[in-house]
Amino acid sequence: IICQATRPLTTTVFNEARRAMARAVALAMQGVAAVSAAALLKPQAPQNAALLQTWEKELDGTDGKDTPVTRVVGLLKNMMGQLQKDMDQDESLYKQLSCWCNNNNYEKKEAVKASTAKIEELESTIESLTGRSAELATNIKELEEEYAAD
Repeated sequence: IICQATRPLTTTVFNEARRAMARAVALAMQGVAAVSAAALLKPQAPQNAALLQTWEKELDGTDGKDTPVTRVVGLLKNMMGQLQKDMDQDESLYKQLSCWCNNNNYEKKEAVKASTAKIEELESTIESLTGRSAELATNIKELEEEYAAD
């Protein structure tokens, strides 16, 4: 029961988490694109052009500084990678557990069949030996009576 329920639950949870992460990254990227597009559409003075260039350098990461948006996007991407890694580990664990469950189930069924056959064999042996015991008991009684008569 545990083995059958493990896979759908973990797969569903991780798929939902992966979709949520992808939506968050997409929204963050749309926000960055919207800010850049809005800045490009406005009439720009030389000062605004310099600010836009500085902003785009920071977004591109060319000067080594991280903005809050790029850090969030980076964190979200790292979280997606970690979720994928965890999902792969859970998938391999699921495969091991399902293999163990299937093998264990098969072994237990075979052991039950063998034990049932052994029980039936022993019961028939008991019945035959009980009959033989009764036969020998009557033989003993007859021999004792013959001995007593002599």
